[in-house]
Amino acid sequence: MVYDYFDKYSFLCEMYDEDADEIKDLTLNYFPFDNSVQIIDAKKGKNVLKRVQLPPLNLDMLQIGNIVNIFSKLLYIKDCAPATRKTLFKNVQRIIIDYVTTGEVIGLELVAPDAVTKWRQCLGATDPAEAAPGTLRNLYGENKLKNVAHGCNTPEDAAKMLELFFGYEKGIPRVPFRATFKNCTCCVIKPHAVIEGNIGSILEQISTSGKFFISAMAMFSVKLANATEFFEVYKGVLPEYEAMCIHLAEGKCVVLEVTSTNLELNSVCEFRKMCGPRDPDLCRQLYPESIRALYGKSIVHNAVHCTDLPEDGELEVEYFFKLVAND
Repeated sequence: MVYDYFDKYSFLCEMYDEDADEIKDLTLNYFPFDNSVQIIDAKKGKNVLKRVQLPPLNLDMLQIGNIVNIFSKLLYIKDCAPATRKTLFKNVQRIIIDYVTTGEVIGLELVAPDAVTKWRQCLGATDPAEAAPGTLRNLYGENKLKNVAHGCNTPEDAAKMLELFFGYEKGIPRVPFRATFKNCTCCVIKPHAVIEGNIGSILEQISTSGKFFISAMAMFSVKLANATEFFEVYKGVLPEYEAMCIHLAEGKCVVLEVTSTNLELNSVCEFRKMCGPRDPDLCRQLYPESIRALYGKSIVHNAVHCTDLPEDGELEVEYFFKLVAND
C-alpha cells in the first residue's frame, strides 16, 4: 500500500506518569510513510512528543492490548481512534474479500438450538493460535485470515448471511449454482444417508478417490411430483419405483454434479462403478468398497442414486440445478 506523508493511524493509549503518580490518556499517531510517531495529551491536546522517526516500530505492533515502548515511555493501547478503526476495517475487509474470491468456498446452513453459539464454540477463537484445543481453528487453521471458516456473531447476522447465499431474487438464486453441465453425472445422496450422518463420508470418498471432483453441490427438499418425474425412466422397469419416489420426497437429499478428472472418460460410466450395483447386499459381496456397499441398507435405501445412461448425466444435473432449484 502506498502512503503519503500525512497518512496516519491513531490509537487511544494510557501511560503511567511516575512524576505525577497518575495515568494519562494519550493519543499515539503512527505515520507509515516514514515510520514516525507523535504523542498527544488527549485532554490538553498538546504534543507530548513531536513527530519523530522510530524505525523499529511498525503497524503490526500497534494492536489493541499491546504495550509499546517509545523512547522509554510505555504506552498501553486501549483502542483505535474512530477514523483509524474505519480505515483498518476497510483494509481487513479488502484482504478478506481478496482471499475468499481466490477459489471455491462451501456455504452451509447449520440448524440446532442456539446454533450461532454452538457453531462459534466449535470454531474456536478467530486466531488459531489462541483457539481452544480440539476446535476447528485450532486443528486446521493457519492464521487469522486462513482460519477454516466464518461464524456469525448473532442470529440476525446469520439470517442476513443465509439470505445472501441461499436467498432468491425474482425467482433466481442470489448466488448461482456452479454446475457446469459438461461431461458430468448426477449423484443424489438419499434422505436416509443424510439422516444417518453419512454426507461427509460419501463426499470424502468421492473427492479423495482421485478419479472425480465435485463441481456443484446443493441440498434439496424434493416434492413427490418432482421425485416421480425424475425417476420416471424406471416406471414399469423396477418394482421399487414407487418406494424410490416416496423415499426421495420424504426428507432432504444432497445433489452433486460429479465430473471425471480424466476428460477422456465418461463421467457417468466411471462414477457408476464407484457407486456399485443397485442392491447393497450384492455390492458387499462383489464391490465391498463401493458407496452402496458401505452406506446402503436396501435397494430403495441404497445410499445414493447415480445416473445410469451415459447420455443422461447432463440432463439429470440440469433437472435439479435448473428446474428444481427454481421451482
